[in-house]
Amino acid sequence: MTGTNQQPGYLPGPGWSPPEDGEVGAISPDYARIQAGVARDGVWEGSGLDGRLRHFAAISAQCVGGFDPGLQDHIRAGMENGMTAQQVKGIFIQLLFYAGIPATVHGLLQSQQVINEREEWQAADVPLEHEWLDTLQEKLERAGRLRTSLWGEDADLEIEQSFAQRLTPEASDIVDGYNFGEAWARSDLDPRERMVCVLSALMSRAHWKELRRYIRYALNMGFSQGEICEVLAHAGWYRGWAHVEDALEEARAVFDRAAP
Repeated sequence: MTGTNQQPGYLPGPGWSPPEDGEVGAISPDYARIQAGVARDGVWEGSGLDGRLRHFAAISAQCVGGFDPGLQDHIRAGMENGMTAQQVKGIFIQLLFYAGIPATVHGLLQSQQVINEREEWQAADVPLEHEWLDTLQEKLERAGRLRTSLWGEDADLEIEQSFAQRLTPEASDIVDGYNFGEAWARSDLDPRERMVCVLSALMSRAHWKELRRYIRYALNMGFSQGEICEVLAHAGWYRGWAHVEDALEEARAVFDRAAP
């Protein structure tokens, strides 16, 4: 789906507080006016990315940034526009291996504060029924099947033969087993939503080598070049436009190599 975020419900909406009404506006009304203008008149209005996915990109970028009011604002806006408590928490579970434990624990704590604001959100906040595998070997086998189905055999082989696997095989097996064999296998987010979260986090943390790898994987699973660029641009508003410029250079290099 592309170009569907023109629907009013996909804009920041009632869950998003205009910055000019808050502390930033009191400090610098001009700053707040520019910030609000970019967010409302540009960032959330682009036609190149499904509007729902923009929430996943924004929350993921804010997770990396760790800014409490901004992160809570975007979690609230996402839930106002139909995201469930499971999906919100699923973002931070997905990003555990890409953004790290401190950032994702912080994100979970912030999300719980937002969920607790409304009784209906609290009532729907129930653990996901997930088929946890008993052994690491089972997780690794499921991880391989999942990677192959989403990105192809070459991508699966690339991860299995990575430098991390060669230099720290025991640690890499644990990460790969739990990341691809458990986190990626969960049903709270679909694969496209997960990929948006990962691309946003890698760009926000300036992990360019891994970003190039996942841009290739995104292409393999059906993302268009335009959608990938929109993910990077949308998330980059929350990390700084310099991140976007660098990320788009990395994306162009991947696109050029992928061209027939």
